[in-house]
Amino acid sequence: MKENELSDQVPRPTYAPIALAMGIAMSTWGLMALSLNINAMWFMSIAGVGLSTWAIRSWIGEIVRQWEIDR
Repeated sequence: MKENELSDQVPRPTYAPIALAMGIAMSTWGLMALSLNINAMWFMSIAGVGLSTWAIRSWIGEIVRQWEIDR
């Protein structure tokens, strides 16, 4: 395999994995606060789920776009 072919296969950098980890942490933090009867933290769980959903869609979308280009 030539060097140019290898460089074409390297995916673009993305913030999706970091956003997914942050979303999971936010959701967990919110659920732990809710289990301690701190009702003001429900929005943290909702924001975490939203961030996780966005990150997964973004990450999978990038993989699909790259796959379509390579086909």
